[in-house]
Amino acid sequence: MLKSNIILALDKGMDKNTLKEIGELIYGVKIGTPLIYDLGLNGVKELLSGLDFNEIIADLKLADIDNTMILIAQKLTNIVDSYIAHSFIGFEGALDRLKDYLDSNNKKLYLVASMSHRGWNDSLYEEFIKVVISKVNPYGLVVGATRPEMIKKVRSDFKDKIIISPGVGVQGAEIGSAICNGADYEIIGRTIYDSLDPLNSTKEVVKKQREKVSECKTPKT
Repeated sequence: MLKSNIILALDKGMDKNTLKEIGELIYGVKIGTPLIYDLGLNGVKELLSGLDFNEIIADLKLADIDNTMILIAQKLTNIVDSYIAHSFIGFEGALDRLKDYLDSNNKKLYLVASMSHRGWNDSLYEEFIKVVISKVNPYGLVVGATRPEMIKKVRSDFKDKIIISPGVGVQGAEIGSAICNGADYEIIGRTIYDSLDPLNSTKEVVKKQREKVSECKTPKT
């Protein structure tokens, strides 16, 4: 079965058998500090081992000097494929060395271009973040699904980058809308992991995403 363009934001533990079945339906999983604090690194490694996700992303929103971020990244190199870091910390003495470290260990880097919550200020993008992204040349970018115009702008500015979009579902963005606006993958968490039946909720999300994308990609006559 063709996997959907969905990344599960796994902020809390889940039954491993259920997670395994979900992994057969979606592209990847994103783990963050809530899950790591809850299960510990060994617990996270055990939960994810043997599962069929194409990509496991560490969403620690790395935002520090180079040495500190590298020390954090080292703790997860045998668990994850990719890391998310903030762009606003700048290039020199921070993201430059982090990118070098991840490249040398065959790991990917995503940079936050725009967040999904109301307090985020997108003026930072034109003033600073866009320049940092160009210098770092990350694998991909994070752009909130609640900001459709920013997805379109970032896609226009960085045509060759993978864009992953949080904020779908509980935060308000319609399932499938971020893909329609130019993202490659949608990040969905609470809609799935807070459900009484996470597997069936995943199936419903997959169905809605495919229907929405089919609708928006079909040429109007």
